[in-house]
Amino acid sequence: MRTPPISCAMEETAYKLDARDRPRLLIAMMHALTAEESKISFEGDLSHTHLAQIEGVGREETGVLKRATLWPKLDFLVMPLTPMNISRIEEAIVSKIAFSHGGIIHVHIEQKGKIAFAAYDNFQSVVAYPAVPVALLQDLTERRVLRGYLPSTRNAAKSP
Repeated sequence: MRTPPISCAMEETAYKLDARDRPRLLIAMMHALTAEESKISFEGDLSHTHLAQIEGVGREETGVLKRATLWPKLDFLVMPLTPMNISRIEEAIVSKIAFSHGGIIHVHIEQKGKIAFAAYDNFQSVVAYPAVPVALLQDLTERRVLRGYLPSTRNAAKSP
């Protein structure tokens, strides 16, 4: 049984996720966090995917979407997270190549200028920030996309 985390005005609750199905988790997060002001970044060996061909893609870091690995320098792509782009991203990442060793290593989703979701080291370290509804995490656990999730409180004044 999960106990709801306690939070106050100066803290925000984030959740550490234990990913069972990486592609389905990413697709669920993209659908949940799609908005006019949302962007997604991918980092890794992206040459085997078609991510670079998606409309609106850029290769430069943005305000909160930064490279997670400085050396060796990996492919880095940022694109708007729109309903139209989601299906294109799904097609580009669903293959086993995209999530195999050396494929997609880090993913960030930004919503309204804040990190909403982050996956590092081939989804070994995954965090959902307050923009992700707890009901979604419960649903993903029931559907066996997640093994589970744990609250992790951080100070709102600190960056993610």
